[in-house]
Amino acid sequence: MGHSTIGGLPSPVFYPSVSSVSKNTWTTLDHIELLVSFNHPQFLVSALDIYKYQNNKQLISALRKANSQNQVVLYDSGIYEVVWGKNRKWCRKRYIKTLKRNNFSHAFDFDLYCTEQKKNISDHITKSVRSTAGQLKRQAISPILHGSSVEEFIDAGIRVSNSLAPKVIAIPERELGKGILEITANIKSIRNAFNALDLYQPIHILGTGNPLSMLAYYFAGADSFDGLDWCQTVVDFETCTLHHPLHLDLYKHQSEYGAEESLSFHTRCYLHNLEFYSTWTDKLQSIQTPEAMDDLLQQYFDGTCYDMLSNILVSHSKLSESNEALAS
Repeated sequence: MGHSTIGGLPSPVFYPSVSSVSKNTWTTLDHIELLVSFNHPQFLVSALDIYKYQNNKQLISALRKANSQNQVVLYDSGIYEVVWGKNRKWCRKRYIKTLKRNNFSHAFDFDLYCTEQKKNISDHITKSVRSTAGQLKRQAISPILHGSSVEEFIDAGIRVSNSLAPKVIAIPERELGKGILEITANIKSIRNAFNALDLYQPIHILGTGNPLSMLAYYFAGADSFDGLDWCQTVVDFETCTLHHPLHLDLYKHQSEYGAEESLSFHTRCYLHNLEFYSTWTDKLQSIQTPEAMDDLLQQYFDGTCYDMLSNILVSHSKLSESNEALAS
């Protein structure tokens, strides 16, 4: 397929998310230090959390090391932590200050409009991204779209893409539908609409860390993902299903660090998961034909779900579109 996203990373890309509202015993700093110590190629952090740690020497050191190692550090707007952590002190001024203080790779714009009723949303997004980029004197800012229907996402996305040509357009998974089938179909509709644009427009799905969801959404047309699943569950390499972290003992033989007794339990669990996501995205990248995609769907989905996903994906996937373009 040959598409790339932020930092030239080949699609699909999974960004392990770091957030103060994640449900485990580790701190934001603990997660960042692990990702930096083991030089994971890319990860996502919350601008709000970085602001809270702005005077912490360990965090400053970790972020500098990430930069020296050329890790791609994607900054989220912090609104997720505002909504779920009930933090009402976060504001655009602090968001800009945080980005100015740190050598980030890319950032999603400050999407406070998701908590407000805004008309002409595409115009608001365009002005907001341009304002942020202007204050930072950098163009490394991409928009987050919010909406209640696939038609809203398509309309706003096309307008924003034509105005800004952003590196990526982000859409929250939870706003795209009620289940994996509806979300997959909606992503496919958005991709089909975006393919009419002059330039290829990458799509990032916020909050997707489930491997099976990534499989469906990637073949529907999404390019990158982020999620907290890597630090809240343990993955079975064979079935691509997620389980309680205490079940690491059942799967630790599948990875390099899963059974490494010199490491703490949580470190082993998270490194086990990071290894999986790296191999999983490599596997998805290797699928180059509709037939190979169908084989993968059959391997991981059963019965009616496979039939419905296959109906959505196989006939009109970006794989078949790429093959048709190549043949032409």
